[in-house]
Amino acid sequence: MQNEFRTVVNIKRFDLSIDVGSEVLLLGSCFSDHIGARFVDSRLKAVVNPFGVVYNPWSIARLLERTMNLELCEEDELILHNEHWHHFDFHGVFSGADKTDVSKKINQTLENTHEILGRTDYLVLTFGTSYVYERVDTSGIVANCHKMPTGFFSRYRLEPDEIVALYKELIVSLRMFNPGLKILFTVSPVRHWKDGAHGNQLSKSVLFLGINKLVELFDGVEYFPAFEIVMDELRDYRFYDPGMFNPSEQAVDYIWRRLVDSLFSNDAQKFISLASKIAKARKHRIVDPAASESLTFIRKSIELIENIKLQFPQADLDSDHLYFKNLLFKVEK
Repeated sequence: MQNEFRTVVNIKRFDLSIDVGSEVLLLGSCFSDHIGARFVDSRLKAVVNPFGVVYNPWSIARLLERTMNLELCEEDELILHNEHWHHFDFHGVFSGADKTDVSKKINQTLENTHEILGRTDYLVLTFGTSYVYERVDTSGIVANCHKMPTGFFSRYRLEPDEIVALYKELIVSLRMFNPGLKILFTVSPVRHWKDGAHGNQLSKSVLFLGINKLVELFDGVEYFPAFEIVMDELRDYRFYDPGMFNPSEQAVDYIWRRLVDSLFSNDAQKFISLASKIAKARKHRIVDPAASESLTFIRKSIELIENIKLQFPQADLDSDHLYFKNLLFKVEK
């Protein structure tokens, strides 16, 4: 018998199944950005962190509540710091020097995400840490500290029961808002080393316990073991970036493949394989579009896209089709 020199995380085939036309909304830590980028590159209908990166379960829940209830931002919610206006529920990408512009930007995102959340098929939530920052003056938990002085906040770790109680109500509300919604939880494999090795493990353990209870309580709610794949299957620092705390591109690609194998329909897997060729073609640097080899490449890319559209009419490849059509038009006009 051949020796195995690693342990493989066994992942069941989920009852949920993402198809070519499925819409997916991803929210959470920076790991959501990494996995979400694979959805986008695969030409799937995915919206990734519209509110920016959010690490803790409490703030993610707060954003979902604001989105469902369409709680628009009032200008008096903003706070001025370092000549910029900020909102503690929202990432710094929304901050700016003009108070009205900040509020408008937040509200436009809330309105857009409200519409998306109402029709999306899958909500993927990635928790990064169970530690939260609470304002000393209001006791409100913030999603982003916006580099305010440390004395402005107190920091503590949520308990599993707090997460369960919060998300029990939230999931019921989400199901009333979007009855067909399926939810996939995952825990970010990024290590929060400022808490130390033990503190990081405690933080992640709280997330595991809370999520596990929610999966037991609700149908259509699942957990994908991204953290376990990195910690137990890819147990080597070559699967981390140079900082040694974040999974490398190679590791994220592997996690993506495991996710596709366990959660995507056969048609979706076939589509992703074909769509990867489109993504690769879009990244190809065309120096001279009029060159014969460039023209051949452009025409073959258009043909590929049109063939895929015939096989999968529910897919949205319009922007790719238009991109290569415009290249061809510029040469032929």
